[in-house]
Amino acid sequence: MDRIVVITGGTSGIGLNLRKMFEAAGDKVVVLANAGVDENNTMEYLCDVSDEDAVRKAFEDIRNRFGRVDILLNNAGYGMSGITELMPTDKSKKLFDVNVFGVVNCTKYALPLMQRGSKIVNTGSAMAFFPVPYRAFYASSKAAVVTMTYAQRLEVKKLGIDMCVICPGDIKTNFTANRVKEFETNDRYGNAIAKATKKVDGRENKRMPAEVCAKRMYKIINKRHYKPMYIIGNMHKLLYFVNRLVPKSWLLAGINKYCG
Repeated sequence: MDRIVVITGGTSGIGLNLRKMFEAAGDKVVVLANAGVDENNTMEYLCDVSDEDAVRKAFEDIRNRFGRVDILLNNAGYGMSGITELMPTDKSKKLFDVNVFGVVNCTKYALPLMQRGSKIVNTGSAMAFFPVPYRAFYASSKAAVVTMTYAQRLEVKKLGIDMCVICPGDIKTNFTANRVKEFETNDRYGNAIAKATKKVDGRENKRMPAEVCAKRMYKIINKRHYKPMYIIGNMHKLLYFVNRLVPKSWLLAGINKYCG
């Protein structure tokens, strides 16, 4: 198709699978990632999306080389688990710097390169709607991405640019292995964090393969017009529907039982 597609976090997991699909379709794919970058590949940039200056320089180079960006996929991000009360502040701030302000930075510098008909897709998470114990900061960061997408979608609509957020459910990638895990506890919490982490991580083999998730995302990304938000995963679609019907306390009680 010969589109210029920029994917953050495109060297592993969902991002890598999406990259392969776009390349197979004939698009030029530019990857921004903070790891796994091939220094000999001119389509890959070693770039921490939380570093605004690095992002600015990357998009300046993209402007000089290609002159435009047709699709921006803000996919970079990572997870974190730990007791909210005891989570080191620097770790929680870094998470928001990458998961939230990484989206802000890339969108900020991609928009001047976008024409009418261009698209921006942010990767959220179903956890934005169904937060689980000891994942408060990750869930909050993705909730921020969802709300920010809704607001900015209204801002860029007048520019002829479409925007949406895609929220996958449980996906089998290296995301779990790479998640920052903080096991600090005290007498009040005991071994609750260790038990919860073991239970949630033990479901890894039951999660949707990254390839399947990427195929569904690719189909959405190529739609002519976007809805504001999409959820991937039948169970999470059902939960989202139920969430709108039942009291929040019921939903949280069910989540706590599932994760406890």
